[in-house]
Amino acid sequence: MKIVLKLILPVLLVLVNVSCKKNSTTDGSPVVVPDTTKPTISLVDPTASKIITLGTSMHLQMDLSDNVELKSYKVTISKSLKGVTTSDWAYTNTWTIPSGKKTLAVNHNEILVPLTFTGNQVTLGNYDMLITCTDLAGNEATSSIVVVFSK
Repeated sequence: MKIVLKLILPVLLVLVNVSCKKNSTTDGSPVVVPDTTKPTISLVDPTASKIITLGTSMHLQMDLSDNVELKSYKVTISKSLKGVTTSDWAYTNTWTIPSGKKTLAVNHNEILVPLTFTGNQVTLGNYDMLITCTDLAGNEATSSIVVVFSK
């Protein structure tokens, strides 16, 4: 029995030592696993093809989440013309998310859709709305819908 223990004990110690070192580099520092997971966006409002009345604030409601930490979200709204740049009203704003947050429930009316833009009435019709959420590692997720501007 003593001989078996003398043979097994060193093997067990080697196994424990090797398994403990799997989570560290050769110099003993911890292995850093990069965050490659994109955040998620769950848009609640506006819904696709929602009619937005000129001169009112657009309601924005969504849930953002990330496996490590969120950094910011950006909303861009522009006239739907299949990539053609126009002089129509457009909107872009970025919000910074407080540090340490893995989830954020967004619920605000901060986006004002004006009646006029540079002296002319805002063009009625379809507008592309793009939401981009970025996590602390720089991973981005996007969600897009079309909203309709009306009088």
